[in-house]
Amino acid sequence: MSPEGPARGVEEPEPCLVRGCGAPSVRHLALAEARKAFSELPEKGRRAPLCREHYRAWKKSTKEARTLDRLGW
Repeated sequence: MSPEGPARGVEEPEPCLVRGCGAPSVRHLALAEARKAFSELPEKGRRAPLCREHYRAWKKSTKEARTLDRLGW
């Protein structure tokens, strides 16, 4: 980021939606998918921005279910 502020057309990433985190988000998931791993997410909205650590935690906690879903088709 330059001293004059962010570059034109480049926005700051949203903060992670998990309560108490606030790290910049790297991935956005559907709120229903993110709620499978993090039940304390808000009810409003469609997308859940997640930071790197929470995205990895979501992947780890839903790995078996996602594998079984892929085997079904």
